[in-house]
Amino acid sequence: MQSANTSFAMDETKPKISLIQWLRTTYFWVAGVTVTFFCYVSCIFPTVLSLVTDKYKHGKGVHSIASLWGRTIIRMMPGWKIEVTGQENLPADNEAVVIVANHESMSDIWAMYYLRIQFRWLSKDSVFKIPMVGQAMKWAGYIPITRGNKGSHIESMRQSTDRLRKGIPMFFFPEGTRSTDGIIKEFKIGAFKLARDSKVAVLPIAIHGAGDLMRKGSSHPSMRATVRLKILPKIPPPAPDNEDLELYAEQVRQKIITAHNTINGPT
Repeated sequence: MQSANTSFAMDETKPKISLIQWLRTTYFWVAGVTVTFFCYVSCIFPTVLSLVTDKYKHGKGVHSIASLWGRTIIRMMPGWKIEVTGQENLPADNEAVVIVANHESMSDIWAMYYLRIQFRWLSKDSVFKIPMVGQAMKWAGYIPITRGNKGSHIESMRQSTDRLRKGIPMFFFPEGTRSTDGIIKEFKIGAFKLARDSKVAVLPIAIHGAGDLMRKGSSHPSMRATVRLKILPKIPPPAPDNEDLELYAEQVRQKIITAHNTINGPT
């Protein structure tokens, strides 16, 4: 009886969802699925055209549609906004760089699409199984990776090297997983090893507020949220003989932490 009463008491403390929030959630999911469907259908055309023209090769046309999809998801929600600073540090067309950013939420990628630049990124292989989204990601040339699988990691780095050789930036979350407590975790060295071996610069980006769009474990979009992106100056790649990649990664991490703290302002 005591356990049942305790459980009931805990249920009583759960926050109640207002009618406005329910309507907002319904709008978000209906509109989101609709936008996703139309963007998915639109991806078919550049995929076919990529067979006959260089303009759409390597998934460039599909990525452009994915960027439109991400921007639309944020713009369609009243109370959501995004602020970007440091655009002058973005890579030029066909300039290969390794982009790294802190990881707050699954919504981070929507914010990154606001930059309107070409990039490819690594995502869990399970994401590629999501209807429409997964197929579009394959067409765009995004790279699946299986956590804990050494062979998958090696293959993802091989494909990343291939993208860089074609002048397409690669984007990484070097933390490897989302930060749920707001503290930017230690960076893994894979992205920095790739930059060293490919002899391309590293472009750090600080993301703040993406986790406020939708709280982890919730299907309800927030009523208000401001996402801030700060694009930092490019950093030369590690020297070819630099084996202390952990130190290099930590230096980049500290730059992102500093920028993340400075862009934390009122919404």
